[in-house]
Amino acid sequence: MDIIFSIGLILFNIYCFFLVGVESPAPTLTELGAAFWPRIIIVLMVILLLINVGKQIKSGNHKNCEKINIGEFFKGKLFIGMVLIIFMATSMPYIGFVTGCFIFLAAYGILLGERNIIKLLLNSLIITLILYILFQGLLDIRLERGIGIFRSLALGFEGILLNIRRGL
Repeated sequence: MDIIFSIGLILFNIYCFFLVGVESPAPTLTELGAAFWPRIIIVLMVILLLINVGKQIKSGNHKNCEKINIGEFFKGKLFIGMVLIIFMATSMPYIGFVTGCFIFLAAYGILLGERNIIKLLLNSLIITLILYILFQGLLDIRLERGIGIFRSLALGFEGILLNIRRGL
C-alpha cells in the first residue's frame, strides 16, 4: 500500500512541477522567479519518495498485505491531524497566519499529548514568531493577514519588523 501511495505522490508531484512552471511568471535576469523554490521542494519530495519506494521494495514489506480499518482511521490521531491542517488552510485568509499558526501548533501539541499548557503555549508562540520572522522578515514573503482585528495584529507585527530592518 505504501508503494502505491508513494508512486501516486510521485506522479502528482511531477504534474505539480510542470504546473508551477506554467502558472508562475517568467524569471527576470536578476531574480530566480516564483517557480524556483516550489520546484526545489517538489524535486526534494520526489527524491525522498523514490528512496522510500526503494527501501520498501528492498525490505520486502510490500509483500505483506494489511487490512485497513476505516473506523479506527477516523478515530485516530492521523485523521484529527488532517482535519486540523484543513482547518488551518481554510481559516488562514480570515484569521491570518500568526493566529492560525499559533492555534494549529497548540492544537497539534494537545493532540500529540503535551500536558504542560504553559510549555505548549510558549513553544507555539516561539515557533510562530520564528516562522513569521523567517518568511515575512527575511524572505520577504507576504503572509496572510486575516480580516478585522487579525489584520490589525498582522500589520502591527509588520510594522515591528519594518522598524527592526530600518535599525530603529
